[in-house]
Amino acid sequence: MTQHTGPISWFAERSLRKMEKRYDYNFDYVRHLWHVSRGAWRRFSFGFMWFATGRDSLPANAGAVAGIVSTLHADCGPCTQITVNMALEAGVSPRVLSAAVSGDLNALPDDLALVYRFTHAVVNGSYNASEMREGVLKLYGEKGLVDLASVIAAGQVYPTLKRTLGFGETCLKVTVDRTDVDAHRLGAKAAA
Repeated sequence: MTQHTGPISWFAERSLRKMEKRYDYNFDYVRHLWHVSRGAWRRFSFGFMWFATGRDSLPANAGAVAGIVSTLHADCGPCTQITVNMALEAGVSPRVLSAAVSGDLNALPDDLALVYRFTHAVVNGSYNASEMREGVLKLYGEKGLVDLASVIAAGQVYPTLKRTLGFGETCLKVTVDRTDVDAHRLGAKAAA
C-alpha cells in the first residue's frame, strides 16, 4: 500500500486535525482517500459521513449502543473508541457504554438490551432481527428505525474501509470515562 504524506486541502486538513485532537483518533485513512481518489474522498466525506452522523429521532443512548455493537462486530478498536468518545460527549452514561462494550446485557435497561440484541442480529444476518424489529418500532417508530439503520451501517463501514485500506486494528480494550473495559465480541448466535 502506498502511503501518501503530502498535504490535503487546507480546510480538510484543519478539520481533520481538529477532530483528531477532540476524539484522540487518527484520520490518516481519510487523507489516504484524498491522495488516491478525490472522487472517493468526496463521496465518503460529503455522502456517507453525512448519512452516518444524522439522527432525527433516535435517542443518543440507543444510537451509542447500536454503534458499539456494530463496530465491535467489525473488529476495529479505534472505531469503537471514537464511538464511545462521541457518545460520552453526547451525554450517554458511562455505565451504559461500559455495559455495551463488555456485552453485559443485564446492566442495560430493557430498551437498550433490545437495541443491543437487535443490532447483533442484524450484523450477523440472523432471522431473529425480524422478530425484534417490531419491538424496536414500538420504542422508536419508523424514523428511529431509519436512524438505527444508519448507525448500524456506519459501524460496519468505517472499520471495513479502514481494514481494506490497511488502516484497521483489532479491539482489545476500550476506555470509557478513563476506565479500560474489555471489549466483548459475541459469536453469531450468542446474543440472538
